[in-house]
Amino acid sequence: MNKEFIIRFYQRYRLYIFPFIVAVSSLILIIFVLLPQISSILSGQKSEKDLLSKASVLDVKAEELEGYDSSDLSQKVSYALSAFPSEKDFGNVIGLIQGLTSSVGFNVTSIQLGSSGGKTSNAQSYSVAVSLSGPKNLISTLFSTIEASPRLMKVSLIDITTNVSGESVDISLNIDVLYSPVPNNFGSVDSPLPKLSSDDEELLAKLASNPAFAASVATVSNTSPDNIQLPPRGKANPFE
Repeated sequence: MNKEFIIRFYQRYRLYIFPFIVAVSSLILIIFVLLPQISSILSGQKSEKDLLSKASVLDVKAEELEGYDSSDLSQKVSYALSAFPSEKDFGNVIGLIQGLTSSVGFNVTSIQLGSSGGKTSNAQSYSVAVSLSGPKNLISTLFSTIEASPRLMKVSLIDITTNVSGESVDISLNIDVLYSPVPNNFGSVDSPLPKLSSDDEELLAKLASNPAFAASVATVSNTSPDNIQLPPRGKANPFE
């Protein structure tokens, strides 16, 4: 291939060579320059849109947090944890069972804490075996009182023995007490705040309207470590 052949080839096909070179150059420019720039611009616009959306959610969340009544929320949390605690709270349950049974005329002869039960829905449970003695005509009142207690528990086993007189009975109950650990994951920072439903508000109102339950919540709150005041130790003046 000599120089004259190249010149003749160019003169003959120059009308096609130049557009071909321009097309190839444009294609290379589009693939390696323009497309990455366009992709970067689109990605930046998407990131900006996401940031604006998150900022809007955070603004709404901040306004909702400012509108919360901290004392009312704390009271509702106290009611919820008292009715459905995060731990087994053996001491409170034993005292509650003794109070409920004595209020309907039954005497507790023995209480035995059983092993942990299975997991029901989102709740866990443990059993409490209770032996009682009391009037026969108040058995139904006893069961309804236990089942209606604000503390979540249910009677799972009943054994009734009638005494010789026929007016009193010995009862063995197996009570399943429910509890549920507090969840560790409350969502991301930009997730919407959880809100109480109308059913939740109605249930909390019922708990608050129960004088005995409200008093027990107040007692537990006042006996928290932050509210306990220790008496002074030693002498006011050590040189006396």
